[in-house]
Amino acid sequence: MRPLGAFALLQVRQVISAATLGLDHLVYPRHRKQTIDRPIFIVGNPRSGTTFLHRLLLGAGDMAAFELWEMLFPAIAARKLLGRIVPRLDRLSPARYHPSDVHDTSLRGIETDDVAWFFRTLDGPFAWAYFLAWQDIWGSELSRREFGIAGVTARENERFFRYYEACWRRNLTLKRANRVLVKSSMLIFRLEELLRRYPDARLVYVVRDPVEVIPSGMSLLASVLENGYDVWNRTNEEDQRRWIENLYQASCAMLRDFHDARTAGLIPERNLCVVRYEDLLQNLEPTTKRILDFIEIEPSEAFREEVRAQAERQRSYTSRHEHSPDQFGLSAERIRADLDFVYDAFGLSDKAG
Repeated sequence: MRPLGAFALLQVRQVISAATLGLDHLVYPRHRKQTIDRPIFIVGNPRSGTTFLHRLLLGAGDMAAFELWEMLFPAIAARKLLGRIVPRLDRLSPARYHPSDVHDTSLRGIETDDVAWFFRTLDGPFAWAYFLAWQDIWGSELSRREFGIAGVTARENERFFRYYEACWRRNLTLKRANRVLVKSSMLIFRLEELLRRYPDARLVYVVRDPVEVIPSGMSLLASVLENGYDVWNRTNEEDQRRWIENLYQASCAMLRDFHDARTAGLIPERNLCVVRYEDLLQNLEPTTKRILDFIEIEPSEAFREEVRAQAERQRSYTSRHEHSPDQFGLSAERIRADLDFVYDAFGLSDKAG
C-alpha cells in the first residue's frame, strides 16, 4: 500500500502547488520580471561530488538554490504559508528512505533541481531510474523521452525549461539573490538547448572515476528502494539484472553525451569549468578559488575560512563506504574499457578499487 499512499500525497501536493503558483501572479507579480543573469549549473553524473560542491558554493553568497521542501512547493505564496509547517514533516518525506551516512538529506536539505521535475510530473529520470527501468530497456523511446535525450520535441523542451525558469525566478525573488545555483544531472542531455537559452551560463562539470561513481550511484538507488519498498525480496533475478544493466547504460550515456558535446565544440570553453572529484578531495582551496573566479563570485572572508576548515577535515577523512562494481555483477575492467575516453579526456587515475 505504500506506493499508493505516496501517490495520494503527491496528488494533494499537486493541488496545493497549482493553486499557490496561480496565487503568486496576484500577490507577488514582481517575480515575472526577475532576470536570470549568468545562471550557474553544476552538472555531472550522480555521486560525482556534485552535491558536496553545490552545498559548499552556496555559502559563498548571492546565490539561490532549493531546499527539498521548496521544490515540493515552489510558489512564493506556498512557502510563506507553509514555511513553518512543511520542514517539520520529515517522517512523511521521501528523503527518509535515503541512508543518511551515504547521502544526508531532509526536507530542509539543499537538493538537486532534478527532483522538481519529478514532483511536477511524476515523470523524468527519477521515475525511470527508480521504477520504469525494471521493465524498460535503455535506448527505448520511453527512456529517451524520460531523460530528454535528442529527439524530444521543441514543445517538450519549452515545457521543461519554462517550468524551471518560473521556479528559479520565484526563488531569486523570495531570497533576494542575484544568481541561481542549479545542480542537475539530467541537464547533461539538454546542454545544447540550455546554452541556446542562456548563452551567458556557467557550467561546472564534475567528473569522478567511473569505477567509483557508477556502483556508488546504484547503491544509493538500491538502498532507497530497499528501505522504502523491500524491492530485492519482491523481484526476480531477471528483473534485477535488467534494472542494473539499464542504470549502467544510463550512467555511461551521461558521460558519453557530455564528452561528445564537448569534443564537437557544442560547449564553448568560456562557458565551461571542469572539476575532477579527486581535486575537490586533495586540493579543495585552489580548486574552489578557480571555480569562484570562473562563476564570478567574490566570497567573504568567512567563506574562505570555511573552505580552509573543510580542506583540513578532508585531509584526515576516510570514507566508510567502498562501492565495488562486483556487488552489481559488473567489473572494473568492463567499466574502464567502455569508458576509456573519460580517463583520457580528464586525466583521471584508474586506480579505483
